[in-house]
Amino acid sequence: MPSLLLGVLRCLAIPDEEAMNAPVVYAPALLVLLIQASLIRGTGASLGKRLLGLRVVRRDGRPAEVWRIALLRNVLPLALCGYCGWFGLADVLFIAGEDRRCLHDWVAGTRVVKAPRAQRSFTARLVTG
Repeated sequence: MPSLLLGVLRCLAIPDEEAMNAPVVYAPALLVLLIQASLIRGTGASLGKRLLGLRVVRRDGRPAEVWRIALLRNVLPLALCGYCGWFGLADVLFIAGEDRRCLHDWVAGTRVVKAPRAQRSFTARLVTG
């Protein structure tokens, strides 16, 4: 979501197509990507999941690796949606199943759980580093 917002702001601020190819316009998106990757690596939760008190773990409850979350839960579904728009609908409909896991969770071997109390506070992470 932050990347989407930054992309829209970038397009509004720099409407010229030639200016859009300047590397500096991608710096905010890269910054958000690095922050998200750091949060996911440390807690298994993106900024949005942290704010909701959730995190992603492997199906057996062990911490999920960053590559598993990034590639299998995020990049692969986005790529598949590009080829088949119906994939997005099928993906989210899987949450109605008994395990309450989306299709991307099945592919990645992950599930979303409530974070332990210590990991729920975003400010606690900032204070403790």
